[in-house]
Amino acid sequence: MIAALRPQLLFSFILLGVVAGAVWSCEGAEKGPPRAAPEGMVWIEGDDQQAGFFMDATETTIADFAKFITATDYVTEAEDFGWSGVFSKDSLTWLPVDSATWLFPLGPASRQSTGLAGSQPATRELVPHSVGTSAPAATPVTQVSLRDVNAYLSWAGKQLPTEPEWTFAAAQSGTTTDFPWGEEMTPDGKYLGNWWQGPFPYEDNVLDDFPGVAPVKSFPPAANGLYDMSGNVWEWTATTDARTGQNIIKGGSFLCSTSYCTGFNLTQQQLTPADSGLNHLGFRGIIRAK
Repeated sequence: MIAALRPQLLFSFILLGVVAGAVWSCEGAEKGPPRAAPEGMVWIEGDDQQAGFFMDATETTIADFAKFITATDYVTEAEDFGWSGVFSKDSLTWLPVDSATWLFPLGPASRQSTGLAGSQPATRELVPHSVGTSAPAATPVTQVSLRDVNAYLSWAGKQLPTEPEWTFAAAQSGTTTDFPWGEEMTPDGKYLGNWWQGPFPYEDNVLDDFPGVAPVKSFPPAANGLYDMSGNVWEWTATTDARTGQNIIKGGSFLCSTSYCTGFNLTQQQLTPADSGLNHLGFRGIIRAK
């Protein structure tokens, strides 16, 4: 009888050994990225609920986007429409501004251009031979719709993060809740992000040294190497709100304040239509581990 059962027992022991070995192997596996991080990206360590992924350390900049335009001759939706949304500190409201685009986010007549085209007219032909390292070119690209964002990311071999992925990364793999650096908004009185200080929209005290959008890396990175996950410009996510069909944006912007919009708090979100182009909305990409 025992002899007859021996093959089955042997098979059971082998199977148990394989399963146990697999468990031991998983438990003993080292965490970390599957390969070296692509240039300009950092590894976001996952957990048992969220797989790890690479994420752009900064928001996509005007200089980054200019390379895409040069390589593809892509035309953004704002360029197609002929106008885009700009917040006016004079009228204290959002206005449709003619020819406001990624290259001139406040409009070509504004003194706050990107610096890519100097004082010359805002023509696309200037882009290939005018991209430099000036501070404006290092600011996050804005006035880009969801279609524009996905076109850029497809060209760059990246994807747009979902809201859970974005929040997981901003919250240091889920270890914080309110800000990338912890629970206190201004630890030791220091401003670690770019937002509005004062009663919005009437007075900005500019305690963070930037009255508008700031160049990337103007503030210290979080522990995982990400910059500007709280403030500067809102960021597109791939998550759609089921009720409205609009996309969720995260992170807040230089127009957020404690008296009006607290988007710089990681628990907050806003919604925007997919064709929106605004001068306080940008993005960054991820690469999911395979």
